[in-house]
Amino acid sequence: MLKLTEHKYPQQALKSTEFLSAQKLYLPLTQHIGKEAKVCVEKNQIVEKNQIIAESSGLISAALHAPMKAKVLDIKKYPHITLQKTETIILEALPEKESKVSSEPAQLNQASKESILEKIADKGIVGMGGAGFPTHVKLNPPKKIDTLIINGCECEPYLASDCRLMAENLIEIFKGIEVIFKLTSPRRVIFAIEDNKTEAIKNLNLVTHTKKFSFPAPEIKILKSRYPQGGEKQLIYSLTKNKISCQMLPCDSGCLVFNVATCFAVYEAFYYNRPLIKRLVTFCGDALAEPKNLWVNLGTSLRELADKKVIEFRHTPKRIIFGGPMMGVAALNLDCSILKTTGGILFLKDSPRQLKEEESACIGCAQCVDNCPINLMPLEYAKLVKNKAYTDLEDFYIKDCIECGCCSYVCPSRIPLLDYIKLGKTKLK
Repeated sequence: MLKLTEHKYPQQALKSTEFLSAQKLYLPLTQHIGKEAKVCVEKNQIVEKNQIIAESSGLISAALHAPMKAKVLDIKKYPHITLQKTETIILEALPEKESKVSSEPAQLNQASKESILEKIADKGIVGMGGAGFPTHVKLNPPKKIDTLIINGCECEPYLASDCRLMAENLIEIFKGIEVIFKLTSPRRVIFAIEDNKTEAIKNLNLVTHTKKFSFPAPEIKILKSRYPQGGEKQLIYSLTKNKISCQMLPCDSGCLVFNVATCFAVYEAFYYNRPLIKRLVTFCGDALAEPKNLWVNLGTSLRELADKKVIEFRHTPKRIIFGGPMMGVAALNLDCSILKTTGGILFLKDSPRQLKEEESACIGCAQCVDNCPINLMPLEYAKLVKNKAYTDLEDFYIKDCIECGCCSYVCPSRIPLLDYIKLGKTKLK
């Protein structure tokens, strides 16, 4: 694993604020891994806050809800961060009366496992630290779970939303863990966090020593800051020494991993019946006048945030990246919107060095092999893709690649190894 320059300050120390008043929201039906949601509203229809606007369309799918009272302005193809364009529900905000009715929180000890899973599914909760796997499916594993791992690593440079969530909402995260514990009944709980999150670690020690929950006190594992330690497979290996191949699920090793933001969303869904309609996002990078950690509604576009000066630019960004610089996806412009899986957005005044330099011949240094966390041979993938020998890629276990980008990062010849790997996987499909 790599020790990267973290670039996490000052945003890691900045308290969160919110912007929940976007005039238009752009909500793609694809917000998660699996089948896209199925539209259940019509153009010009008035929808209420929290109303389902797209239903789950299968087991591996998740519902989508209206973040505010709004009019359905249109349902059409619109820019998407990974799909270029996809079917999107466009909402226009309507005046909304503030509700002062406060509901009593649900009681965990009175709830059945079936009712909890149904509620989490109804509220559209997905994994918020990765590909967005539907949480209700993950919470119903086919095998007995020995170890529940709570992932607070946030190993990508620049990103700080998970860190701020742990600093500001740790008790709520723990209440979400209670719900997950009841559903999975593990033998032990491990809370993993990297050593660069001092405020969150302080809070974690305080909460575990002063608060009582309905699950055993978690083992706090403070790990050295390394990349890609926050990846599911790497974290399981770091904590248990169990290796997960591409043919295996984490539950095959007796482990389940949940990101802290997912735990918070589970808490909101179960205790207060709140669907996943907003999330905490880090806005950072040297093109911004100042970084921010913002609670924003799903569907909020970067363009509206910029037009309303919620975020301001010191320099015109040459690169906009959803996620971190290693595994993030580049946006073509400001029209893209916040998704369930958006933990941070990076605005850079210049392209990363490896994108500016031309590829040169391999010098045989083997740094790509030495730094691969899965012990693969990235250069072989580049050779095979260049020769269009796509079927041979499986002989080198390309499906085990987690696309962390370590190989491209360390390559002195600036060979875009990750690009070749992604192309190879696409061709294999």
